[in-house]
Amino acid sequence: MYLFVAGLFHVASVKIKLVSGLSTPRYTKLNNNVQPVDIIDSSLFDPNKHYFHTHANGNQYETPVLIKNALAKQKCELACEHIVQELGHDSVVLQRKMYELDEAKSEMAEVTLLQALDYMMDSQHEDSFFCFCEGLMDGKESLQDVKNMLCDTKESLFGAVGDDISSSRACRRDLFDFFPEDFRPTDCLVMAGEGATSTLHRDPYTWTGTSLCLEGTKIWRFIAPPGAISERVHTSNDSDVGVIDDAVKSYRLPSVAWENNSFLSCGWQSDMSLFRNRNVGIRSAESFASLEVTNPSQKYDEMMRLALDINELSPSRDFPSSELGNHGATNLYAAVQEPGDLLIIPAYWWHQTYALEPSLAIASQRGGLQRDAKRIITHVFDTLGLPIHVDKLPLSLKDVMNDSYKGPTKEVSMSLFQYLSH
Repeated sequence: MYLFVAGLFHVASVKIKLVSGLSTPRYTKLNNNVQPVDIIDSSLFDPNKHYFHTHANGNQYETPVLIKNALAKQKCELACEHIVQELGHDSVVLQRKMYELDEAKSEMAEVTLLQALDYMMDSQHEDSFFCFCEGLMDGKESLQDVKNMLCDTKESLFGAVGDDISSSRACRRDLFDFFPEDFRPTDCLVMAGEGATSTLHRDPYTWTGTSLCLEGTKIWRFIAPPGAISERVHTSNDSDVGVIDDAVKSYRLPSVAWENNSFLSCGWQSDMSLFRNRNVGIRSAESFASLEVTNPSQKYDEMMRLALDINELSPSRDFPSSELGNHGATNLYAAVQEPGDLLIIPAYWWHQTYALEPSLAIASQRGGLQRDAKRIITHVFDTLGLPIHVDKLPLSLKDVMNDSYKGPTKEVSMSLFQYLSH
């Protein structure tokens, strides 16, 4: 049966058993070479153990992590209620994707948030609805408590929220918090109907991405950069992700404009899909909702099996599976995200989502001093076409590039934009 909370399709979160603090689900690797993303309970998560890694030869890399119980189910529901109440009549851009004889056709329409939620209920694989609403919560004082809660949920996992939360929030350790407002990334409200996908992409600024699921569930698939799975091929500071960029025929999408028709940041996108075809035997969203009531464990097991099985949910025909397989033992990773789960998405990892049932999530990003700052600075200079002469940079930027900076994040952001403005 369908349940609604504040006009949203609602599925209660399902607890899974974690073993010794870190667990991969009880699934073995399939012949189609997809591995489950690591899962850790929020009370046990340590970024230096579970997210940041270093190969024996000193090369750094990260892997996606799904953090369970990052936000309590009740708080997820309250956040949804506040968001719908405050933003229900605001305009959003609804994306509709239709397939006819394997040809994709897309349409865009401006509707209210409430209307978009209604469309999500009619979504299906061959005719799906999706909303990616950047900045929708910006400037809404009535949602400030919700935004603070979402920020604290994310930052507390990285040790950025101490005993005095209000004080530590004022200190702000995220590089982006001190970017000029016109260039600052914003949180994004993401709504997906059954069968809807995001684009296959990797993120601008080479930031660390996060996704907090508030309602429903979604499947994630990732393409690991070669440098994250083998130190032998890690010959650059970007995990040799260029191999993947070329294989998926990527193109650049400018995301943040600078002066003189230039850009501070560009993301990467591909027209390929990790979820092009859906086996006709897969349950409908309504059937999954019924299973949630009668056997929630079976529901999760079925979704995880589908996430790992590229025969059930298969990539587009031009996806270069064999080519990617030449660069490491395992290239594809997958996860099922439920309400209250926070997924950490590393720089250089291509990713895409698929909705087996309607869902709502908050996509965000972080620019911490540990690894992120150096990558963000490098990305900005590369995108602007500027060479990085470390010896000519302000001291704070120089120290970041030399991995020796210990000062406040604010100084790094201010130094970066002062340097770029001269």
